[in-house]
Amino acid sequence: MFASTYDNVAVGDKNKWLTSFSLPRNACSLLGAGRAAGDIPAIHGIRMFNALLLLTAHKSMAVLFLPFANRTEAIEYLGRPYSVLGRAASLYTDPFIMISGLLTAHSLLGKLERNGRINVIQEYVSRLYRIVPTFAALIAFCTFVLPWLNGGPLWNQVVTHHSDICKQYWWRNLLFIHNYFGFKDMCLTHTHHLGIDTQLFLISPLWVYGLWRWPKRGAVALGLLASLSTAARYYVTFSRSLSNYVHFGTSVQQLFATADFMYILPPHRATVYIMGIFMGALLRRAGNFELSTVQIRLGNALAVCSLLVAYLGPSFMSNLDYVYNPHHAALYAAFSPILWVGSFCWLIYSSQKGHNGFIGRLFAHPVNALWTKISYTVYLTQFPVFFYNVGVTRTSREFGFFTQIFNLQEYAWIGALSVLMTLCVEMPFQNLRTLMVKRSAHGAQVVKKTS
Repeated sequence: MFASTYDNVAVGDKNKWLTSFSLPRNACSLLGAGRAAGDIPAIHGIRMFNALLLLTAHKSMAVLFLPFANRTEAIEYLGRPYSVLGRAASLYTDPFIMISGLLTAHSLLGKLERNGRINVIQEYVSRLYRIVPTFAALIAFCTFVLPWLNGGPLWNQVVTHHSDICKQYWWRNLLFIHNYFGFKDMCLTHTHHLGIDTQLFLISPLWVYGLWRWPKRGAVALGLLASLSTAARYYVTFSRSLSNYVHFGTSVQQLFATADFMYILPPHRATVYIMGIFMGALLRRAGNFELSTVQIRLGNALAVCSLLVAYLGPSFMSNLDYVYNPHHAALYAAFSPILWVGSFCWLIYSSQKGHNGFIGRLFAHPVNALWTKISYTVYLTQFPVFFYNVGVTRTSREFGFFTQIFNLQEYAWIGALSVLMTLCVEMPFQNLRTLMVKRSAHGAQVVKKTS
């Protein structure tokens, strides 16, 4: 409030460090429709599409905690075709990992082309400024504030229990190693993706530099790493009888084992990150290469087929009479992420080349950029909201797929809290990061001139 008042009342040159926390200024920035130089528009739509699918999948998981009077009917719903929305949840995070690899490679390659080097320390510090303050604020809220806001029959199970875990293991999250300790002892389990992405980011400068310095050898090395990651997903799924697809009859133990031994470990998720690095390099080096009409149509057809095979191909495992087969699960774990992410890679590439059909224009629409600005906080806040509503439930309900999964009031709360956290925490620290980068760059120029 002080920063907002200062920004509105003060005249003349204002302290930029203080105005970084101004709510009106940040709100104008949040609602601004301008795009930065070098923006890749289709990425915003891909983020929004997969985030909405992930939101729906997470909601379906939270619903399973609720007591239903028509439990048998609820179980029967899980065998219907549209239950794939929740069953294929593992796919929805893969595009985020790919996009992270793409943007990292695109940015680092640009710096290498201009300067011939990467300031690795600055890259690491910049990332920490971007993600740690908001993450720390959420951990503090869920640990010390949320448990005291309400109560109910399920409150201790879904709220207090997780608060107790965070009191003991919060430091793992802030070191971004919490994904190595399993779901059962993880503070805010839905944030495992941050650990995966951060660990892959830490090694990305080495991968990108190798691709820039030795293009052919670097590409072969990254291709080999991606292949090993794919083979590892197949092997561990088959040998341990895991299942990345929530088939009918999946046990809780199997889901936890799948997460602990495969899903939350970076070596098993590296394939799609490396696909993103290749896409970032391709967009940097594609030059004036033009796609013919035949190439566009063929690429579109392959992308649609890849999307459908990845998403609907394993739907037979949703049948009530399905008997688990580790080979089916291993094939899905190994190749579905590649097919799913590959279709979005094509959308990004063809869109950047100016071949925007209806789907391309839809994903590249400017309104999607607004979602990108709150996507991080939406990801963080959704489960606390879901668990709060589960915890305060005091009576049994009638299960209905659309009435329970598509709770517009709940989604509105997630949106409102995400905007609030973006304005009050994320954007102020992003502003401070920008000021620090400018200050560092100015200092370097002064030293250079002096020398």
